[in-house]
Amino acid sequence: MKVMSIKISIAQRIASAAVLASFLFTNAFAVGAFRNDTIRVVSNTPALAKYTTDLTQLGREGRLRENLNIESETLRLANVLAEGGRRQPVIIDETKEAQNTIVEQLAIRIAKGSVPANLTGKSILKLETAVLFSNVRTSADAAQAIDSLVNEVVASKGQIILYVDELTNLVGSNAASTRLFDSVAAGKLVIIGGSSAAAYDEHIESQPEIAAYFAGILIADGKKSEATAATIPNQREREYRGDNVSSDIREMMAQDPSGKSRVEVILQAKDAENSALRSILADGRAHVSDRIGKSDTLVVNLPLSTIENLSTSGLINYVSPNRKVESLGHIETTTGETAMLSQPSGYGRSSAYTLDGTGVGIAILDSGIFATQQAFTNGTAGRLAVNMSFVSGVTSTEDDYGHGTHVASIAAGSISRDTGAYKGIAPNAKILSLKVLDSQGKGTTAGLLAAMDWIITNRTTYNIRVANLSLGVPSIDTWTNDPICRKAQDLNYYGVLVVAAAGNNGKNILGQKVYGQIHSPGNDPSVLTVGATNSMGTDARNDDIMATYSSHGPTRSYYTDGTGRHYDNVIKPDLVAPGNKIVASKARSTSYLITHYPSLMTTAMNLAGDDNDVMYLSGTSMSTPMVSGAAALLFQMNPKLTPTMAKMILEYTAQPLNGVNMLEQGAGQLNIDGAARLARTYRFDTDFNNFTQGTSLLQSGQTLPTASSTVAGTTFSWAQGILTNANYLKGQSIADKFNSVYWNYYWFEDGINYDANNNAFLNSRYGSGVTLYSNVLTSNGTAMGGGTVLMASGVLVGDGVLVGDGVLVGDGVLVGDGVLVGDGVLVGDVTSTMSNGEEVAGDNTTAMQ
Repeated sequence: MKVMSIKISIAQRIASAAVLASFLFTNAFAVGAFRNDTIRVVSNTPALAKYTTDLTQLGREGRLRENLNIESETLRLANVLAEGGRRQPVIIDETKEAQNTIVEQLAIRIAKGSVPANLTGKSILKLETAVLFSNVRTSADAAQAIDSLVNEVVASKGQIILYVDELTNLVGSNAASTRLFDSVAAGKLVIIGGSSAAAYDEHIESQPEIAAYFAGILIADGKKSEATAATIPNQREREYRGDNVSSDIREMMAQDPSGKSRVEVILQAKDAENSALRSILADGRAHVSDRIGKSDTLVVNLPLSTIENLSTSGLINYVSPNRKVESLGHIETTTGETAMLSQPSGYGRSSAYTLDGTGVGIAILDSGIFATQQAFTNGTAGRLAVNMSFVSGVTSTEDDYGHGTHVASIAAGSISRDTGAYKGIAPNAKILSLKVLDSQGKGTTAGLLAAMDWIITNRTTYNIRVANLSLGVPSIDTWTNDPICRKAQDLNYYGVLVVAAAGNNGKNILGQKVYGQIHSPGNDPSVLTVGATNSMGTDARNDDIMATYSSHGPTRSYYTDGTGRHYDNVIKPDLVAPGNKIVASKARSTSYLITHYPSLMTTAMNLAGDDNDVMYLSGTSMSTPMVSGAAALLFQMNPKLTPTMAKMILEYTAQPLNGVNMLEQGAGQLNIDGAARLARTYRFDTDFNNFTQGTSLLQSGQTLPTASSTVAGTTFSWAQGILTNANYLKGQSIADKFNSVYWNYYWFEDGINYDANNNAFLNSRYGSGVTLYSNVLTSNGTAMGGGTVLMASGVLVGDGVLVGDGVLVGDGVLVGDGVLVGDGVLVGDVTSTMSNGEEVAGDNTTAMQ
């Protein structure tokens, strides 16, 4: 929809406005008669009385209808206004109806007092644009009316929030007066704008001097989203286990018997709109501060005394704290990608092509991206398809921490400096920057959940197949209860592979090796969890070792019930990749990591202008985007792959490292050469979600490739196996036959059952030719299964009693107990390394520059 231009004659504009006003008023009075409404104003001042409607007063009188179906949009609008700042929110939608409904819901909340403190007592006045323009005859009259109105609102000293449903009539090239914009720019006026996408882009976004004062952050199309149109089948709904209150909240409750202390929680309700649930929250003086999309997950600030009522009500699935989240050049050669870049014709394709991630969307959930970095502007234009912030109160998408730019560059950077030495794994993939960490590398569970939910809603628009989470949360809640894990499982259902960092807690401050510190959501069986290796500054793989800081399994998340604490003890990570001193693109020189750690950038890395510079960082944050980029290549090669199939391919073709056990390396080190050679033999004419057990995965005439690779002069055997929660599986049928665990919303463990003695056996979700093996092994560098026993897999099943808190395993290394680290800060990668007193430069070995 194109908004009327100011270039149209005044007579035409007045005539059009009069017709529009007539239509609006006829329908407004019809609705008013139906609802017995009347228009109310908050002031007897001339302009406000004549041109505005007091929505807050209508809310106080109960004449606006509550609509919890758009609660998340309403809460986000409230939070943006409460944060203040110069940028004013604009609801972008093609229909005014949706805009009006959202603003009306906020008016109801203000009337009830269920808003942040700095919005209490304020009034929302809706500017009746049609009334204003139908009462003027000349442009001068229009300007005078607007000026008078704005002056009266400014005089309220912030008590009035002006809602302008067609913002481009008063701001930008269409504006009859600059008074409204000037007052916004001066910080004297708070408004809520409304606009269509086309009008916003043409009249506001295209003018940087105007766009700087507005944030088009609320997008609602009035239609049912993809995510809510399809639901996860009930028979696949994962059950919650144990107590429905997390252990750390239970501890808070024990420490404060009065229950007066308040806490912000993630409340996973059975039905977020249930009236009984809302009654409990209201009685407990709770404040619902956010809702994750259209889901039943709420972010609630409440007193501890309310939690027991919620726990026993039967209305909730789980409640846990809104924990803080923090972030956890020879890439092509050492990962085996170089030989796979140019793909020949054949394998079902009529022509050759470049394997570079073309057409595949990778969502980077991190600290933002330096958008003008040449890593994202070289090559195909517009690869940074989305740049959004999910950090509360932060509308800027700039990477002011300096982490997200580096991560995105490893996954999909296309920087050409130094003859392309620092290109990423999938340099032509679409990049979606979803900022969830602030300038200190911190965020919240709620912000991360909102970003993950956004991916579900928008996945087909941008063909998002991979979500990269180079961040994490200490694993407290079992993966069946953890809200981040459950959202990762939802992404799997919708065809998106979640690739997450294992964490950087592989050793303690004394330098001792520590097991059991895998972070969430890396503790989830559906997620591809990545640890870090040290390539020793060489392309060759025969000298690669584990990075000392890389977190080890088993996962120590747990649930509690009447018999005590039950650990998950899942074998993690799934895979490892180079993560030590990785050179990739840097954010602006003003970013936190550069200003606080200037040694991360050498003189040779620093060219004229920020947009072509590189730096190095270490951590599982760096190894994770390598695997994300590799997954994008697989989805480009075969769009029909499911997330679990991509995970299978990457594990099956991995390189087991000699002398490293499964709790450290998973299946082994990333091998793009092998993964691409295996994936290109698969059929891509049919959706694999329609395959049945035992169907051949291979194209007609194809056979499995030789199960070995030669990368940078080193020849090695593939793992030829995959990891389940507590065991490993081998057999050619894993790779050449369809197993029903490969369907969306299934993962490897779904094909395993346990008897009364916790002995594992395969169920019908795996076909013939797949063999289950127990024991956790230390590899001898050959295929999975070669090596010595580290521990019996029976240790990992049941309640985990044989690997209890602080019990020594193997040669005296410690197993963590999954409790909160420090004060509950969610520690990951770079931040975790710094917190351990180490440099962010990683292990002290040669770095390739």
